[in-house]
Amino acid sequence: MTSKQQYIQLCARHEYGKQIPIFTQPIWLDAVAENWDVVLFIENKKNIAALPFCWKGNFITKRIYLPDFSFYQSILFFENDLSDEEKNSIAINLFLQLPKTVKQYFKFSPEYSAIDLSKLNYKKEDYCTYIIDKNQLNFSLSTNHKRNIQKGIKQQYTIEESKNSAVSFSVLTSTFARQLVQSKINFATFNKLQLLAKKNKFGKIIDCIDSQNNLLASVFIVIDEQTIYYLFGGYNAEFKNSGAMTFLLHHVIQTALDQQKDFNFCGSSKKTIAHFFEGFGATKTDIAIWQKSIL
Repeated sequence: MTSKQQYIQLCARHEYGKQIPIFTQPIWLDAVAENWDVVLFIENKKNIAALPFCWKGNFITKRIYLPDFSFYQSILFFENDLSDEEKNSIAINLFLQLPKTVKQYFKFSPEYSAIDLSKLNYKKEDYCTYIIDKNQLNFSLSTNHKRNIQKGIKQQYTIEESKNSAVSFSVLTSTFARQLVQSKINFATFNKLQLLAKKNKFGKIIDCIDSQNNLLASVFIVIDEQTIYYLFGGYNAEFKNSGAMTFLLHHVIQTALDQQKDFNFCGSSKKTIAHFFEGFGATKTDIAIWQKSIL
């Protein structure tokens, strides 16, 4: 049995599956990656850690990459009582098992930020995301966010799952058009993923609509046992002052907290967007990106 087959079986077992984030679940990897595989660390017939990875290309072009729809590509530990030194040693073991490639790219989950791969000639890039912890006691909305939420209530905005994915997609990707950036995400690929997510209940498109049935804003979220992730979203430029994106995200955040899940904004390097996220009371959380290239 291959490591990939073992990993698929492991994910199907409840005691492991509930620990595994959506971005490293086989159903997700099958949907978003050109190819994927996994290396395992097993000791005394016990699953200790795994490193799923996505790859594409062949021979001299083979590389490990992060698919457009994934936020993390991370090592996983299944034991809770490992020291940082033990985790680092196991991580080295796993990364030495990887196939030879011209490039590699990994974005670790926050809980694994202490791992150091520099001895293997990986280069670290500091990045961050913004998280609202399900147990977070003290957070408050910014004055502007409060104002926009009240506007949504007063004008009777409604929140509902998308009934027209093509229309929602045009709103979701409107930010790219406004910034004159060519989106790498096409509707056919996105629609295939969102239909799979909807069918298997690990994600969905959510819309904010006004009382005249105008689509004001949309978000695409994905969900696992621990977290709701805000992958991307956008607003209708014809109603740019509606406050709908704030109203919509506040609703999704409250849903996450009601379900006892964390809410992850999935990062941003832009100060204006970071400020927007922090306005919901989100905490800046450091994560590590590890890259390696032989070019």
